[in-house]
Amino acid sequence: MTPLARPKLAGRRVLVVEDELLLRIALAADLRAAECDVVETGSADEAWDYLQAGGAVDLVFSDICMPGAMDGVELADRLKGRYPNLSVILTSGSHHLHEPDVKFLAKPYEFDHAVQFILDALTLRQGDTVYDAARHG
Repeated sequence: MTPLARPKLAGRRVLVVEDELLLRIALAADLRAAECDVVETGSADEAWDYLQAGGAVDLVFSDICMPGAMDGVELADRLKGRYPNLSVILTSGSHHLHEPDVKFLAKPYEFDHAVQFILDALTLRQGDTVYDAARHG
């Protein structure tokens, strides 16, 4: 099997928000193999706390259904309100999202497809600087 050709985006920061540990670990490993810097959290609450503490990311990839006080849709809404230039991709196996400002990837997905989807979104923003919550909050 020939691996998919992917653009290398060294140093691009992706926040993966996924409560399914094995899925999160596998996706994060594939993103790291594509030379992305990856931060992992198991809930939207943890992701929000990370960004509020000044964590810098280029893109947030989040499941919709997660434990905690907020789900992925609420996280995306908060991000759009507080950090309007931050790219967000939501994913779910039980929900379908049709919001124009948020990209959506249905589960189950192939890891190569998910990584390519994320890299494509990052490539569109490659000219941007890393989103630094401390400077934009």
